[in-house]
Amino acid sequence: MENNSFEEKMKKLNEIVEKLSDESVSLNDSLNLYVEGKELIKELFKYINEAKEKVQEIDKNTN
Repeated sequence: MENNSFEEKMKKLNEIVEKLSDESVSLNDSLNLYVEGKELIKELFKYINEAKEKVQEIDKNTN
C-alpha cells in the first residue's frame, strides 16, 4: 500500500465497501477487495494508535 494520508485511506476503504455492496462484483474480485480492505483497516488502526500515543504524551508533558 502506498504511503497515503489517513483521509485518503478512509476514502479508499469507503470505495471498497461500496464495491462490495454491488451484487455484480465477482466472488474473486470480492475476495481481493476484502483483502485490500483488511490491509487498509490495519493501516488505519496504526494511524489511530500513533495519534493516541501522541495525545497521551502531550497530556503527560502538560501535567
